[in-house]
Amino acid sequence: AVTGGIGGTVAALQRGGGAGSWAMGESREWRGIATAEPYAMLRTTDIDGTPRTALLGCQGKCGVGARIGSHAGKPVVVKGSLIQRGAHTMIAVVDGMDWIAEDPEGVVSGLEFPAKVAVTDISLNGEILDSKCWFGAMSPAEGKVHKSCASLCIRSGIPPAFYVKDIRDQKALMIMTDGGQAFGQDLLEYVADPVNVRGSVYQQGNLLWLDTSASKIRRL
Repeated sequence: AVTGGIGGTVAALQRGGGAGSWAMGESREWRGIATAEPYAMLRTTDIDGTPRTALLGCQGKCGVGARIGSHAGKPVVVKGSLIQRGAHTMIAVVDGMDWIAEDPEGVVSGLEFPAKVAVTDISLNGEILDSKCWFGAMSPAEGKVHKSCASLCIRSGIPPAFYVKDIRDQKALMIMTDGGQAFGQDLLEYVADPVNVRGSVYQQGNLLWLDTSASKIRRL
C-alpha cells in the first residue's frame, strides 16, 4: 500500500504529456500551396476554413522537403493525417512517393504564404524540441525522457522548435531557423536541455519563427 501510494504521488507530480493529438488512421486529401523553404509546409484552408500554414512530415521520423521539388508554389493535393496541438498543425503524409500531386483545379490567389514580419530581438530561456512530437505525435514530447527521440527527428529533417515559458507562465512555441534557412546538425547537442537562446522573432501568418544560430545558444 505504501509503495502504491508513493508511486501514485510521483506520477501525479510528473509533467503532463500535452494536449496534442494525431489522427493517424484518418488520412485525407489537403489542398493548398506547398513550399520546401525553409521547411516543408502547406498553406491551406482545409484545417478550419481560414488560410493556415501546416508543417509537413513523414509518417516516421523524417522531413519531406526534398520531395516537394517542382510542386513548390503550385496548387497541390497532399495526402496525410493531421497532427494538432492547439493552433499548431502538421500533416504527416502517407508513405510512398505519391503523397503530393498537382491540383489542376486549385488556385493560388488568397493562399500565398504571407511575408515574415519582424517582432523583436530577444533572449529567451526554454527547450529545443522537435515540432512533430510536440504537436501530438508522441507523449511526453519534452525533457530528458524525449531527448534521443527529438534528436533523431531533428537530424532526419523534422523542423526544430523552441518552447519557452516565462515567469508569468506564458508559453510560446517558435519554429527555429538559422539565417532564415533550415537548421543543421550543430543544433543537436542542445536538444532537450534547458538553454538560453538569443535571436530574432518573426510572425508569418499563424507561425512564429525564431531565427538564431548555434553560436547564440547557451546551456543553462
